[in-house]
Amino acid sequence: MRKVIFLDIDGVLATDNEFMRNREKFWKKHPDMEELKVPYPWNEGAVKVFNEILDETGAIIVLTSDWRLHWNLDELKGIFTWNGVKKHPIAVTGDIFIGTGNLEMTRAGEIEEYIRDWDIKNYVVIDDLNIGKYMKLTGDEDKFFITRSGQGIKQTGLKDKIIKKLNNVD
Repeated sequence: MRKVIFLDIDGVLATDNEFMRNREKFWKKHPDMEELKVPYPWNEGAVKVFNEILDETGAIIVLTSDWRLHWNLDELKGIFTWNGVKKHPIAVTGDIFIGTGNLEMTRAGEIEEYIRDWDIKNYVVIDDLNIGKYMKLTGDEDKFFITRSGQGIKQTGLKDKIIKKLNNVD
């Protein structure tokens, strides 16, 4: 059975420290990222933890992050590779309009639509927004993992919980 990680980037792989970096200095040091208008690198520790999850589960990545609105899959592949992530997204969630102005609700709806359209059973959602409270389709609160934007996926115990969930180990 296919294992899927619905992945956000900011607050998960890029923590507050990266977000606050000086973009001009970053681009001067990395002109290839300036060309793509990538605003900052991702947290090396968070990438390491994420790679361990990918190694332990063999999961594929479906990107839910707003980054999917700014770069296509080929560009995202390059960005993931540049940041040291072992895999890149195979797909992105759709961009639906719910009309509430609530990003959490909108993202939850986009994920639910993808799960329904592709009949996904074994998945986790990793985000720094509390979108789990809006995911009605699944009823599986334990498939949603919220990160703190200052730590991202490096939060103590989070990696093991994600691996156990994807590998169906209770």
